[in-house]
Amino acid sequence: MSFSVFNESFYLAHNPDVQAAVNAGNFASGLEHFQKFGLAEGRVNVSPFYDEQYYLRKNPDVGTAVTSGFLRSGLEHFILAGETEGRRASLLFDEQFYSRKNPDVAAAVTSGNLSSGLTHYLQFGQSENRSGTSFNEFAYSGITKLSPETLNLEKVNPDVEAAVQAGLFASTLEHYIKFGQFEDRGGGTFNGTTGNDTVVAFGQIDTLYGVDANIGPELRGATPTGGQALHLGFGVNEADVLFGGNGQDTFVLGQTITTGSFPSESYSIAVPFYQGNGDADYAWIRNYEIGKDEIVLAGAVWNYDFVQSGDNLNIYLSGVNVGNNSSLVRLENPDLVARVEGVISLNEIQYKLQFTGGQMV
Repeated sequence: MSFSVFNESFYLAHNPDVQAAVNAGNFASGLEHFQKFGLAEGRVNVSPFYDEQYYLRKNPDVGTAVTSGFLRSGLEHFILAGETEGRRASLLFDEQFYSRKNPDVAAAVTSGNLSSGLTHYLQFGQSENRSGTSFNEFAYSGITKLSPETLNLEKVNPDVEAAVQAGLFASTLEHYIKFGQFEDRGGGTFNGTTGNDTVVAFGQIDTLYGVDANIGPELRGATPTGGQALHLGFGVNEADVLFGGNGQDTFVLGQTITTGSFPSESYSIAVPFYQGNGDADYAWIRNYEIGKDEIVLAGAVWNYDFVQSGDNLNIYLSGVNVGNNSSLVRLENPDLVARVEGVISLNEIQYKLQFTGGQMV
């Protein structure tokens, strides 16, 4: 029986009678009480990473078993079987996403060295800046950037990172759910993996990437600044689904990479995502809100064709730049980059399109 999700301080804070019994020496710890009595008594507040109502709602078969008396709680099922079955127990952790994102963890679970990805996340992943869901925790509080004003490295939302380290929040995601999404913090970043993903945002101002995002040194051209940044994948052979929230969403479909160490030697290359496998890899943008949401494309508008397909607008990479004069050459077979649901013409989105610039090669 795995108790890896159990959090001692959380359990004691939600069960003051147990705290008093521990203080009186009747139990060595809250875990001892939980193992001997708490689980049988239906005490389910054991961790911020387990939500009884969420678990029962997401797993109606478990709910039926609890109602029928075969189980005392959803938590009992999660401890006995749900964790190893990869069932999601709260908004704060997604077992399936974590396994796709971290193949080393998935291999350890498969070999039996770990009971679940959640076990790894709680013991190691959080401190290693691994995100437990498509919400990028590092982008919310861990990134260090070079301030143009002071030329010092500054963290994004250092107060959030400090609050998590102090134990006030289980993760930066918990802060974002409770406070950050409603505050003027620049919004949340959501990203996928190197496989096929469904990325769902929920804040007031969010940025969505279907592609992978890994932590690496921040660069100015080819020169490290000493800070850390997110390095994005390319989305080749991926078919990702992007769901925006109710607020303003930015769907990112490409980037610009600057090469060279010095300004006089540097130049910018436009890198679209989902290029290379024709119509088989692309981002499907769902619930796009005309006039509110934005789409970011690599390069410039003349690199793309916008084609109506039923109730959708397909965005194709159709031209690249070649030669020193950067002349545009049309591709023989335009490459599908994105499908925007509920949009039928460029006119509906043209004022909400952003282009990164750079030379498309």
